[in-house]
Formats: sequence, C-alpha cells, structure tokens
Amino acid sequence: MIRQSADRLKSACKINSHTLGIRGFTVAEIILALGIGSILFLAMISLFASINRSYATQNVAAGVQQVARVGIDIIAKNIRLAGLNPLQAANAGIITAQPSQLRLTYDANGDGTIDSTEDITFWLNGNTLTRQTRDSSYPLVDNVSDLSFTYFDATDLQTITTNAIRTIEVSLTVAEPAGRDGSLSRTYCTRVIGRNLGFQ
Repeated sequence: MIRQSADRLKSACKINSHTLGIRGFTVAEIILALGIGSILFLAMISLFASINRSYATQNVAAGVQQVARVGIDIIAKNIRLAGLNPLQAANAGIITAQPSQLRLTYDANGDGTIDSTEDITFWLNGNTLTRQTRDSSYPLVDNVSDLSFTYFDATDLQTITTNAIRTIEVSLTVAEPAGRDGSLSRTYCTRVIGRNLGFQ
C-alpha cells in the first residue's frame, strides 16, 4: 500500500512537470546564449569607443578653428590700425612686407610719435605665431604650421612695395594633436583692408 502510494506520487509528479513545461537549459543552449551576449557586448563597446573618438576629434577641430580665428582677428585689428597718424607727424604704415612677416606702425595715442607699443611685427617663431614690439614679444598661437601674408595695392594687384599696399590677405594654419587620429589642422584665411593706409 505504501508502495502503491509512492508509485502514484511519482506518476503525478511526472505528469505535472511535463504538463507545466518545466525543463532546464542544456549546456549547448547556455554556451550559445553566452556567445551571442558576448558578441553584442563587444559591438556596444566598439560603438561607444568610436563615438568617443569622434567626439574628441570634433572638440579638437573646434578648438583649432577657434585658436586660428583668434590669431587672425588680432592681426586684422592691427592691420586696420596700420598707418593711423592723426597729427601727420609720425612715419606710420607698413614697414616690412614679407611673405611670412609683417611689420606695421601706427600712432594710436595721437602724440605724433610711434611709441614702442605702436611698432608691431607678426612673424612665425618656430611653430609659434609671435607678436613683437620694440620692447617685448609674446606668443599668440602655438602649433602653427604656416603663416603667410599676401599684399595688394589699390587696384587689387599683388605688390611688395610698402607704400602701395592697401589690402593684406592673411593665412594661418594651425595643427593640433588629435589622439590616435594623428593631428588635425585648420587653415583660416581673411583679407583685411588697411583703412589708414595711403593717407600719409
């Protein structure tokens, strides 16, 4: 009687487990699931790494462009002042007009003389754009790979005659390291009209 009860209990358990669909995973199914999960995980890591590199590169590109623009803006401001001579007593204007160096003067304070801070030279010192006065010099932009000046007269023809210069085209190329992508360079170019040139 006890034996019959045990046999009935076993039969009931088998029927219930099959009826409910309770079944474990095989080793092959577990290995397959782990393999698919690993592939998806590696794909996500690769995607995030690629997005991170792209983000870093774009940040470097924006920084390089901003630095180049600021350097050009400082040069352009001084070109616009070149030749300013309210009392007509100073010898103001373009002093040196070379492809990679520009020296200009102006009388900003209107005292009739060119002070040391009003005699400015822009040139490339190694890979640094430098602004130099008679007394001192200081770096404007680092990692400059190219600086060039092109000079034009009143008829828009190229010239190197300092008294004939009315417009100056400035081109500045800055290159910054961008991680594994090597370096990133941007060239900023602008044409500046010397508002005070030609009035001496």
